[in-house]
Amino acid sequence: MLSELKVKNYALIKNLAFAPCSNFNVITGETGAGKSIILGALGLLLGDRTDNFTIVENEEKCVIEGVFDIKNYNLLTWFDENGFDFSEQLILRREISLNGRSRAFINDTPAQLNHLKELGKFLIDIHSQHQNLDLFQKSFQFKTIDSYSETLKIQDEYSKLYKEFKTCKKQLEVIIETEKRSIDERNFKMFLLEELESAKLKENENEILEEEYKALSFAEENLKTLSEIRNTLSDTEFATLEQLSSVKNMIKNISKNDSRFSEIAERIETVYFNLKDITSDIDRFSTQITIDPERLENINQRLVLLHNLSQKHRETDLIKVKEKLTDELEKYNTIDNEKYELTLKIEKLEKQCHKLAETMSEQRNKSKINLENTITKMINSLGMNGASLKIDLNLNENNELGNFGINDTNFLLSASKGKMYNPIQNIASGGEISRLMLVLKTIISQKNIMPTIIFDEIDTGISGETALKTAEMMKEISTLSQLIVITHLPQIAAAGNHHFFVFKEQQNGTTITDIKKLTKEERIDKIAEMIGGKNYSNTIFEGAKQLIG
Repeated sequence: MLSELKVKNYALIKNLAFAPCSNFNVITGETGAGKSIILGALGLLLGDRTDNFTIVENEEKCVIEGVFDIKNYNLLTWFDENGFDFSEQLILRREISLNGRSRAFINDTPAQLNHLKELGKFLIDIHSQHQNLDLFQKSFQFKTIDSYSETLKIQDEYSKLYKEFKTCKKQLEVIIETEKRSIDERNFKMFLLEELESAKLKENENEILEEEYKALSFAEENLKTLSEIRNTLSDTEFATLEQLSSVKNMIKNISKNDSRFSEIAERIETVYFNLKDITSDIDRFSTQITIDPERLENINQRLVLLHNLSQKHRETDLIKVKEKLTDELEKYNTIDNEKYELTLKIEKLEKQCHKLAETMSEQRNKSKINLENTITKMINSLGMNGASLKIDLNLNENNELGNFGINDTNFLLSASKGKMYNPIQNIASGGEISRLMLVLKTIISQKNIMPTIIFDEIDTGISGETALKTAEMMKEISTLSQLIVITHLPQIAAAGNHHFFVFKEQQNGTTITDIKKLTKEERIDKIAEMIGGKNYSNTIFEGAKQLIG
C-alpha cells in the first residue's frame, strides 16, 4: 500500500505531498491541472526513464520519494535475493540532477533502475486508457482465468519450470550445433591420437635409439679397431704390455739400490696394471658388440617414424603432444556427458511441466463457464445490456507446451443477444473495452491480494446509471486493495473514501501544481462543480450532497 508520495522540483511540481488512505481514493482536477504529472513522478519512482522530465527552474535536482506498507506482500525472498535490507515500511527514492543523471535508493541503499522496475510490479498496478489494449493480450486473459480458477500459484510454478525447460533446450541446441561444427576437428584429433598411441611411444626413446643406431652402424669397424688395439697391447712379439713389464722389472731393480727411483717404479707398476685392466675391458666389450643389420634397419625405420611424427606435430616431445590431444578429446567426452545429462534434465522438466499444465487445464475448464457467466453479469450491470462473453479455451496442437501450459485462449464477445461471438479486439468499442477491463480487474482483485491499483480516467464514455455501477464496482475493489482513481465523473468521485484535488496556482510569478485533501464541505463543492460547472445551482449542490451520502 502506498502510504505517502513526496515530489520535489518535478515539472510543475515544486513541493507536493500525497498521503492516500488504505481503501478508495479519488483524484479530481481541471484538465491540465497536473494529474498526469503526479503519475509521471510515480512512474519515475517505479523505474521509468527520464526522457521527458524537466526540473523546476533554478533548482539543482528533482527528488521523488514513496513510502509503502509491504507487510502483506511476501517480499522477503526478493529482498534477500537482491541484497537489500527488508522492512515492512519500504522507502523508495529517486534523485535526478540537472544533467539528467539519476540515482535510485531502496531503504537508503543504492539500487539500479531494474530493481525499482521489478519491485514496482509488486507494489502498484497503474491502469490508464491506453493500457486497455492489455485486454487483448494472452497474458492478461490467462491472468484473469487463473485468478478465477485459483491456478495462479500453479502458473507461477509452471512458468519457472518452463523457463528452465526452454533454457535447457537452448543450451542443448547450442551444444549440438557446436558439436556439428567441430565433428571434423574431433575426428581428426582422434586420428592423430590413435596414430600416436599405435606408435607406442616411450620416454627419451629418440635419444636412446640414436645411440644404439650409431653403435650398430660402426659395430664392424669398432670390432676391427679393438682387435688391433688388443694386438698392440698384448698379442704381438713386441706387445706394449710385455715391454712395459720389462721396464717395470728393470726400474724396480734400480729402486732397490737407489730409493729415489721407488716412486717411479710404483708409477710404472700402476700404469702397467691399468693397461692390463684396459685390455681385459676391451676383451669384454668386444664380446658385447654385435653386427645386426636387421636390428639396424628396424631402428632406422623407427627413427624415421618418430622424425615424421615430430615434423607433423612440430614438436619433438611426442608424449606431450599425445597428452594434449587426450585432454582435448576429453573435453569432447565432457560435452557428450553434458549433452546426455541435459537431455535427461529436459525430459524430467518436460514431464513436470506437462503435469502442471494438465492440472491447470483441468481447473481452468472446470471454472470457465462460471467465469463467463460472472463476467457477462457484471458487464450487463455496466450498461452493456444483452452482451455476453465467451472464453475460447483450447488445447495446443499435440498438447505442446507454451507460456501458459497446454492451453491457448481468446476472449469472444457477443454485443447483444443473438449476435455471433467474435474476438473482443474486432468488435468492442473503447467504452466497452474500458468496462470489460474494469470487470476483469475486479475479478482479479477478488481472488488475489493486489498491489495498489491506480485507474487513470478509464471511465471515459460512461455516465448516469452506468457511472454509478462503475463506482460500486470500484468500491468493491477498494475493500480488497488500495484504490486510487483519477476521474472526471461525479458519481465516482462521490464514492471515494478520500477525495484529493489537483490544482494550479501562481507562486512568485511561477505556475506550480499541487494537491490537497478536501474537507467534507470542499468535497461537496467540487462534486457540484463536476455536475453543473462553477455556477451550479442550489439543486445541484443538494444533489452533490445526496450523491456523497
